[in-house]
Amino acid sequence: MLSKRLPSVVRSLRFRLALSYTIIFGIFLSGVGVVFRYQLDSVIDEWMESLIEDDWNAVGGFLRIENGQATWSVDPRVPQQVFFLERLRRNLLLSDADGNILEASSGYRIFGVESAGELTRIAASATPVWRKKFHKAEGELLLRYGQFSTQGDKYLLVIGRRTSEPRVITRLFVEDYFLSIPLMLIVATFFGWFTSGRALRPVNELAETAQKTSGSSLHLRIDSRGAGDELDSLIDAFNKMMARLEENFDQVKRFSTDASHELRTPITGIRGQLEVALMTAKNTDEYRDAVINALEDVDRLSNIVRALLMLSQAETGQIEIKREPVDLGGIVGDLAEQFSTGAADENIGLTWSSDSDSLVSGDRTQLERLVTNLLANAIKYTPGGGSVAVSVVRRESVVELVVADTGIGLAAEHLPHVFERFYRVKRDDPEKGLGLGLSFVAWIVRAHGGAIDVQSELGKGTTFRVSLPRTGSAGMTPVPALLAEARQ
Repeated sequence: MLSKRLPSVVRSLRFRLALSYTIIFGIFLSGVGVVFRYQLDSVIDEWMESLIEDDWNAVGGFLRIENGQATWSVDPRVPQQVFFLERLRRNLLLSDADGNILEASSGYRIFGVESAGELTRIAASATPVWRKKFHKAEGELLLRYGQFSTQGDKYLLVIGRRTSEPRVITRLFVEDYFLSIPLMLIVATFFGWFTSGRALRPVNELAETAQKTSGSSLHLRIDSRGAGDELDSLIDAFNKMMARLEENFDQVKRFSTDASHELRTPITGIRGQLEVALMTAKNTDEYRDAVINALEDVDRLSNIVRALLMLSQAETGQIEIKREPVDLGGIVGDLAEQFSTGAADENIGLTWSSDSDSLVSGDRTQLERLVTNLLANAIKYTPGGGSVAVSVVRRESVVELVVADTGIGLAAEHLPHVFERFYRVKRDDPEKGLGLGLSFVAWIVRAHGGAIDVQSELGKGTTFRVSLPRTGSAGMTPVPALLAEARQ
């Protein structure tokens, strides 16, 4: 509910991308600032330690200890030595090995002097000890604890330097850097808004195209940017989807037109027969003839509806393809024997042959329908005195079914359309078929991962060639993929 109350700009993906970019960039800048601050502190510490080491090495030229008294010798005529000694003794402590303090500067005492026991413990260490002390008003003091030997006696010498002044560099850096972050974030926000807008432009074009899409604008496409990225993949997928929608929409329009035409013809015939009978029939025989003619049209209408239902179920995946080894040669032999009697009655020679081991992986029921449709189609359009030859040939990875007839054939312009629904070549006898059988044949072949081809010459005959994957063939398409393809 809250999101709906926000302005549309705030709810937009572009705004969220720009905001996310700004937040991430702000976190990154803050992290960089913190890292640089600690690195700068580390550099200052190393620099101060090197300065204190230099001071430590120079102490031996000035300090003498006799009878428990520390004496500093300096040439007053050399101002540099005087200045150096004054600075050196500002933060200094000298004690013997037992922790007795021989000298402690006032600057050192401000930060606190260790106990005798602590000094003794540190004096026993053979390696230098580094420590930091803090004072609320004076800041930070970096100290070096180490043994100092003179005339065979060992002492503890502590020399330090205040780091407050060098730390000013860190403080100024932190202040200037973090004060500049808001300005950098403003620039980053505008940059993120601009780049997200450019990145989302193809998505907006997709949305605009989708909004414009209707039954009359399915031809719309979006040009690829040529970047080869995810957006180009999205554009390509959208264009392919539009192509499928356009094809399916065209199929639906053709189906609606063809179905209405095919259904209108028998319905009109039934109505005409019955109206004529009502108006002109004078006896029982005339009524009987009208009813018989109407029943023939009803039977034709029933066949059309049954064929449409079966083809619709096939193309929407409602017919399940059951995979099992099927002897295609055996199917052809059985069906050819059944058709042989009818072919002989029409004076048509029907021959068949099959190679051994013609097993394919498929649905026996659908494969029988495939062979039945092709055989019936060949015999139907072969005049008396002609012949139909059926053969099953085993190839390297497929089994090939060939149905060849010497019938009336087809002109070249009809061949690309023979597998379309309701496509029929105008002939002298328009009741030869519904124009759905070959559409169903094509679906069965596709659903089995095969291919179908037709060759024909007007007046010389037609040859249908079907290739189906052999059982165990590596090139066989999985069932889900075939059903998905069949739905398309």
